[in-house]
Amino acid sequence: MRNLLGSLMMANAAVFVFGAVQHAGVALGSLQEPRIIPAAIVESLCALALVWGALAIFRRDIHGLRAGLIGNLVALGGVLLGMAALAAGAGPRTASNDLYHRIMLLLIGAALVLLFVLSRRRTAVP
Repeated sequence: MRNLLGSLMMANAAVFVFGAVQHAGVALGSLQEPRIIPAAIVESLCALALVWGALAIFRRDIHGLRAGLIGNLVALGGVLLGMAALAAGAGPRTASNDLYHRIMLLLIGAALVLLFVLSRRRTAVP
């Protein structure tokens, strides 16, 4: 289950990198988002937090689950900040960007469920 969690977090990190590259102004095939440098910075930081947490989980560090939780909470904060900024009209809104936010939230939610299950297993008394 740890490998599934780490893989899920790495996949979400890839989605964040994809968004960061697009918000930096780089078109990827026919996909292009408006250039929003603050969004690219936040998405890059979220990706780094997720990779850090995933690597701790893959290494089975004693604090791996905590690192995974922190990484996902950082990513959740970044997504919620981005969604709030767009809702407030702070930047151009696109249907694809709304979809990316939903995918990110879905992956964070799934990771948080796995983290909860793993932490319950770890603290269960045999």
